[in-house]
Amino acid sequence: MIVETKVKVIVHYPPAAEPFKDEADRSETIGHFKPRVLTAFGLVEGPTPDGNTVTYTLYHHKDPLENVNQTLGELAGEHKELTLKLAQQITQGA
Repeated sequence: MIVETKVKVIVHYPPAAEPFKDEADRSETIGHFKPRVLTAFGLVEGPTPDGNTVTYTLYHHKDPLENVNQTLGELAGEHKELTLKLAQQITQGA
């Protein structure tokens, strides 16, 4: 039996013309993967000049991926492909 060590990950971000596609290790965590996604889309989390704070959340189906230690392999299960969605949240400044 051949054990797949990679998973094809496709991340959709609505404002982007094309999704981010990557071959990632199944052992890679959300905490390591998310910064690569943000870089690929040219996005930065943190405060904005107008005093708001911008954050981004990855979603699998409609579930927010908040556990940074969760692996892509855990999410993909037996599947060879994993489709995620990236959403932006803006928190108004004080």
